[in-house]
Amino acid sequence: MGLVGGRLEERVRHTRVPALALEHVLAPYRRPGDDAAFEAFVARRPLHVEIGFGRPHFICDLAAQRPDAAVLGFEIKRRWVGAAARRAARDGLANLRVVEGDARPYLERLVPRASVAGFYILFPDPWWKKRHHKRRLFQPSFVELLGDLAMDGGELIVRTDVDAYADLIFEEVPDVGGWRLASTDAADPAQLALPRSHREKKCQELGIPAFHFRFVREDRP
Repeated sequence: MGLVGGRLEERVRHTRVPALALEHVLAPYRRPGDDAAFEAFVARRPLHVEIGFGRPHFICDLAAQRPDAAVLGFEIKRRWVGAAARRAARDGLANLRVVEGDARPYLERLVPRASVAGFYILFPDPWWKKRHHKRRLFQPSFVELLGDLAMDGGELIVRTDVDAYADLIFEEVPDVGGWRLASTDAADPAQLALPRSHREKKCQELGIPAFHFRFVREDRP
């Protein structure tokens, strides 16, 4: 269990690394007052969430494209969290907030059910080694969680340039958590309307094929 228990939020709460002191960074579990600020932000509608945003091209462009939406991002790498916050400040993206860390403890406990209009998971780490496959985001329990948090008609947008991961997503996500596969076409108007991530631009420049998935949350009974 470790010194502070096995729960992710407890490990976050006891970290000695201070949260980034930037206007667009939220640090629930780590900074007094940020739990309430986080809950107030995710109460806004429509709510869009990017998980593991990396270089902040997509998430900042999405916030600029949709000024009336609340855009929330999670990223474990501190430098990209800082980069997203600084660009948000520079570009006046008042509707963007980012969190440094694993998305799971925040999604599980602080994001309301049936509240998210769009999830975005772009080029997730494939965790190549078989013994590391359990670390992949696309586990049934995580897909179920996203389905629970998505509003009826909400979307899950996934892109990857790894063939084996694309096969896994194609086989595992439909019908889990109420998700229905709506499109695998990069020319799908809903896909074309979205910004391109840094990785997607590099794939296009280098001629690397990428797979585009759009899932829709079925209406609840």
